[in-house]
Amino acid sequence: MKFSFNEPFDELLNGGLEVGCITNFYGPPGTAKTQLALLAALAVVKENKKVIFIDTEGGFSPERLEQMYGKNIEDIVDKIIIFEPKDWIEQKETFEKIEQACKENDVGLVALDSIVALWRVTITENNAQEINRELATQLSILSKIARENKIPVLVTNQVYDDIETGETKMSCKNIVKWWSKNIIELGLGEQTGHRFATIKKARALPEDKKIEFKITESGLEKVAD
Repeated sequence: MKFSFNEPFDELLNGGLEVGCITNFYGPPGTAKTQLALLAALAVVKENKKVIFIDTEGGFSPERLEQMYGKNIEDIVDKIIIFEPKDWIEQKETFEKIEQACKENDVGLVALDSIVALWRVTITENNAQEINRELATQLSILSKIARENKIPVLVTNQVYDDIETGETKMSCKNIVKWWSKNIIELGLGEQTGHRFATIKKARALPEDKKIEFKITESGLEKVAD
């Protein structure tokens, strides 16, 4: 079962976000990761369901949400339950609350933007095992929420440049890949203002399926082939 939320990504994902699992979008800054999370949240609240939005980077913008909505957001803002952890401890505490929030509300989506922002500034050689174990626990909670509530979970992720190979890779690749059933890479297109999205992992879709899109006032728009 899929949840439709944006035309170009509905096409890429053959109907939208998969229900019952985690879909992970990763890429460098400026590739529309937060835009995707906002669009998915907007699609859910239009269905009169609530959204749990975990914002670790301060990227949630009511102004941008209103711009995409096309009218005043006063009638939908109470449907978005926002958590804004400022450090790793607060992120851990947030995950102690979201399961209960799902039980108390008719939640149609959990969006986490981004899963590794606070992880990256916390992890060291000395605490890596503990921090990675906690990250895996958080992803397992999201996976459980998706399955039990039969909803999509959208997670955004960052990238890093591998010093040895020079390749751009997804942060905390092994842990995130294990828990994410669908993984989509986002990148900057060759033409100014264009971005691309490529399927890197999916349960029922061909890998390397790709679309090109651009950010517009109302959201994200596919660029003609």
